[in-house]
Amino acid sequence: MNKIAKIFVVLLFCLANTSHSYAQEKEFGVWAGTVVYLGDLNPNVSFKNARQAFGTFFRYNLNNRMALRAGINYGFLQAKDANAVRYPYLQHRNLSFKSQLFEGMLAYEINFFPYSNVPNSKERNWTPYVFGGASLFYYSPSVRYDGTNFKLEAIGTEGQKDPNVIKKERGYQSYSFAIAYGGGIKYALNQNWAINVEVSSRATFTDFIDDVSGKYPAADELYYLYGDVNIAELLSDRSTEVGPKIGYEGKQRGTSKDKDRFMFLGVTLTYTIHDLKCPKVF
Repeated sequence: MNKIAKIFVVLLFCLANTSHSYAQEKEFGVWAGTVVYLGDLNPNVSFKNARQAFGTFFRYNLNNRMALRAGINYGFLQAKDANAVRYPYLQHRNLSFKSQLFEGMLAYEINFFPYSNVPNSKERNWTPYVFGGASLFYYSPSVRYDGTNFKLEAIGTEGQKDPNVIKKERGYQSYSFAIAYGGGIKYALNQNWAINVEVSSRATFTDFIDDVSGKYPAADELYYLYGDVNIAELLSDRSTEVGPKIGYEGKQRGTSKDKDRFMFLGVTLTYTIHDLKCPKVF
């Protein structure tokens, strides 16, 4: 059989076996939903503090069961003690924060069933899935006080910027690692498009997403002037705005044993690029 005849046979084979010749290796997706912070200012999974989030990702399907995923996510974190109606002490503490969140994530994904956008007798067009991976994210807690927005890390509300100690921990980093895990359901709308519903969580290695972790410092450990006002004292203990003072030196301000966390919940739209797999001619 000459070369032209071989090519003709291969093309006929591919056209006759279209559904089995596709390899859906590359997948692009965008998602939108919400993000929820969990920590000292939201000890229970309350969705009162849920805010907007969205992102994009690339998924490389190793086969119909496993995939690797890389994504970039954005969210806005926010919480107020005033919303903790079941905890009078937290309401009296009266702290709050907000923060932009930028995240990069790598994950390994497993489908419960063999999955394909072009289903056949051995593959389904839907499946539950789970994933686990690593995350690196940026955050910067701030608070609005008397009409002005203040970056809390620079202020040192728990005495991190103590001017009386030369060698002292000077605050906390604005980025941290996290363990990412979650799951969802994916459903193929047609040969290229699919929709996913997913919930995921981040177990972080920082307790300062909300700027609250340890104990109230001594008054002389707080020093951050805004004009003629030592704003560090005012933002470290805000209980006097709603009642008697509770922020005495050494008293618990937060819980350093439990690190902060955040959760994403969203709907994803993905587009699959199919590679046509045909037998080699030569």
